[in-house]
Amino acid sequence: MKKILSFVIFMTILFLDYGYTYAQSGKYTYKGKVIDAKTGEPLIGVNLTVKDNVHGTVTGYDGSFSYTCDFAPPLTFHVSYVGYEKIDVVVNNPDEFMKIKLKELTILGQEVVVSASRIEQNIMAAPVSIEKMNLRQIQQVSAANFYDGLYELKGVDMNVHGLTFRTPNTRGFNSYTNYRMNQVVDGVENIGPGLSFAAGNIFGLSQVDVESVEMVVGASTALYGPGGMNGTLLMKSKDPFRYQGLTISAQGGMMHIGSDVVDAPKPMGNIDFRYARAFSNRMAIKLTGSYLQATDWFAADTRDRGYLGDPTKTRLTDPGYDGVNVYGDESLASVNLATVAPSIIDGIAESQGIAPGTPEYEALYNKVIPYFPDQLVTRTGWLEKELTPDYKNRTKNLRVGASFHYFVTEKTELVAQGNYSQGTSVYTAVNRFALNDFSIFSGKVEINNPNYFFRVWGNAESSGPSYDLGGTALLMNEAWKPSYVNNTEGWFPDYLAAYTTAALMGSINPGADPEEVMMNAHNYARLLADNRDPKGNIFNPLLPALPVPGSSEFGNLRDSIVGITVNNGGSLIKENSRMIQAEGMYNFSHLIHFMDLQIGANYRKYSIRSDGTIYIDEPGNPIPVYQFGGFVQVIKSFANDHLSATGTFRYDKNQYFKSQYTPRFSLIYFIDKDKRHSFRGTFQTAYRFPSTPDQFLDMYGGIFRILGGLKIVHDKYNFDNTYLYPMSGRNPVTDKPVLDDGPLKLPEFGVEKVMSTEFGYKGLLLGRKLFLDTYVFYNKYKGFEATQLLAQYQVENPTEDDPYELYQTYITTDQPVTSMGWALGLDYLFPNGILFRGNVAYNKLIEGIDEPGVEAQFNTPDYRANLTIGHHRIIKNLGFNVNIHWQNSFYWEGVFGAGEIPATTTIDAHIAYKIPAMKTVIKVGGSNLTNKYYTTSFGSAQVGGLYYITLVYDDVLGYIDRKRN
Repeated sequence: MKKILSFVIFMTILFLDYGYTYAQSGKYTYKGKVIDAKTGEPLIGVNLTVKDNVHGTVTGYDGSFSYTCDFAPPLTFHVSYVGYEKIDVVVNNPDEFMKIKLKELTILGQEVVVSASRIEQNIMAAPVSIEKMNLRQIQQVSAANFYDGLYELKGVDMNVHGLTFRTPNTRGFNSYTNYRMNQVVDGVENIGPGLSFAAGNIFGLSQVDVESVEMVVGASTALYGPGGMNGTLLMKSKDPFRYQGLTISAQGGMMHIGSDVVDAPKPMGNIDFRYARAFSNRMAIKLTGSYLQATDWFAADTRDRGYLGDPTKTRLTDPGYDGVNVYGDESLASVNLATVAPSIIDGIAESQGIAPGTPEYEALYNKVIPYFPDQLVTRTGWLEKELTPDYKNRTKNLRVGASFHYFVTEKTELVAQGNYSQGTSVYTAVNRFALNDFSIFSGKVEINNPNYFFRVWGNAESSGPSYDLGGTALLMNEAWKPSYVNNTEGWFPDYLAAYTTAALMGSINPGADPEEVMMNAHNYARLLADNRDPKGNIFNPLLPALPVPGSSEFGNLRDSIVGITVNNGGSLIKENSRMIQAEGMYNFSHLIHFMDLQIGANYRKYSIRSDGTIYIDEPGNPIPVYQFGGFVQVIKSFANDHLSATGTFRYDKNQYFKSQYTPRFSLIYFIDKDKRHSFRGTFQTAYRFPSTPDQFLDMYGGIFRILGGLKIVHDKYNFDNTYLYPMSGRNPVTDKPVLDDGPLKLPEFGVEKVMSTEFGYKGLLLGRKLFLDTYVFYNKYKGFEATQLLAQYQVENPTEDDPYELYQTYITTDQPVTSMGWALGLDYLFPNGILFRGNVAYNKLIEGIDEPGVEAQFNTPDYRANLTIGHHRIIKNLGFNVNIHWQNSFYWEGVFGAGEIPATTTIDAHIAYKIPAMKTVIKVGGSNLTNKYYTTSFGSAQVGGLYYITLVYDDVLGYIDRKRN
């Protein structure tokens, strides 16, 4: 298969390259070369665009260019290159060979952004907080790829599930799956319709195809629609007209050095390619692809959930041990010795002919009861690495894409694009879930013009053989030996019988230590119930025994469970949801000259389908959901463009929720004539419709069932005709129903909103060598969405002894939730070109939720900071970059668990050396150089150092040209 794929790619390149010679048509050819004004070195990838047009060309590896067109001289080229000053060059004679010199940019604050207002504007004039990585900064990121380095941006947190699965967030209220941030790639949401969140960059851009990354920090619903409460991340790929040729990047690295989980360091490999060719001024194509494979980071927190601060609590010391990342031992399958003591004593008394109420019974009770304290007993579980096939915890990521670009007119471009991505990873949610070959296919067709765009795009996801990893372990335990069979047989009855016998026999020894007797009895009981000792030896060959990880028995048992869907008694998840959207925007600024006016609209249709494995849909009967909206934005400048006012209004409607109105108003004022200092103030609202899981989830999570918040889901479990009480906390084992205030009436499930007020300042100081950007914000949430743990009773006035069912559902709370924060960023450019960047951000929850069984899940450190220093060319052909990231400790609340996340300091660094003769850049670096393992959320992966070498061989097409000619 690989040979066939390689042959197809090679033949495609030859065919397209051969066709290029016939596609060029035109009367005039303009040639030249672009070099660095100071060093004389050729500049690669410089963009030359015809003035008042969208057509142009790009320089090759030797800095030269050749442009054939129908435009007669005189002709003006806009010449631009990242990190260099833009200039215009007028050509009067097409036969003249142009030698263009560009000066390296020595001032800051000149970035052009589009995400703040959906039109191009200088970053100094952006009305909201905006962060950007341009092409040079992307190349300078010291992490293994650009996406991993997003935490270098001011105010950005990064939740790491695995090597390929990272989710950025800003301004708090983070979760395992971040539903409050939009992620858009070339105008298409990089979010699965069923997942409802971006799975890192698994379905995003190849490293060699990224031109820029912009992040709107904070509320951004007004322009980008529901979901952008915490921000919107926009990634733009390289235009095939401006960036041509074949680029191949090969990266190799080492992970798991010094790991306590993996026995030896493991390799990581990643290859990316990009091919783009413009056949004429009107037509171009682009092909991209990447493949990564590695042994992923493991979640390996073996602390007892109930005693996180006590490292002595292990399986050997605590019969009720419930490891954070140990599965199958969850306390949902447990007994409490104190609870079963009366029935056990009654059984002993009956066997000995002792009647209750007699002195003999009382003597027996007093003798036995000390050995049945308030002590949980749980089943024996397995580590996460033991549950992954062959201990490999394999992660892989395949991405391929193709696009066709054609200019219908001089300024109107037609784009047809398709992408396919597939990934394998593990992430944390209600449980730990293994995404196996999870894939998304996305496509779009769009018309682009400087004054408008219209696009239709859609995506379809397929879960592949993905499964609930924690649930698998529970089912494996029940498969090899049920916990109970008619309450008289099974693992727990065997355990209790063995424990009782061993404890009573040990107690007759004179001077016996009760604690030692009980521990020995517990060890004996576990050996008997598991029928296997800690070394793997079977106690009784005639009885079933606990499967040993790595054995064929263990693998076959696991595979049999992960091959059966959740609703049929297994752990396999089916998720094949779809969505399609049509959207457009028109910019009237060329028609209305006294202000900028943009109007946009969109319509979206979902098809939610899981065959009943995780949602309330039924096999063959997906849930349709529609959603539509639109916005209008007006930008008006005053006082000789020193004062600018922006007003935006948005309307949206979802099938299951009330209409939403979203205003945004901002003012930005330059206080000096040179526009080096700007103050801004913004007030806006943002909101999100609940995610697909929040609405439709129907899944057994172990000790409780997890339900979406919609009434149609609650009706399935008869919530209106039963009695619901909140639990006293979020722990379903230790917490109890709160029965004092009567049944709980769940509020109407609605839309979560935030009203955000922000003030900021941007300034250029010290001769534009220092760029300062700072802001302060205050957020007030209305209709905050939270999780609620509920006890369901069938009787009207229940007591503590009445049975109940446990549910967790999503609710809309009317309690006020407020937060605030600030951030400060400083960029300083030294005379020798070294760039120093530093930023610090602070977030604080002011007012949270104080209700039994409910969490706000703020989940962010108070402080996080970055220090970066680097130069793309400190000496000839040699560049470097170093970034230090720090964040303080914070408390994480989530559906998987809650606990303190320790403070983290990581250092990323690289050096890059360019070999012009070989058209190659060699980059040697590492992320988390100190190799101190850390985690970013409770129960998620432990992340260590990654050390890599990357080779980027650019413009291979030129080499093929010479060999062929």
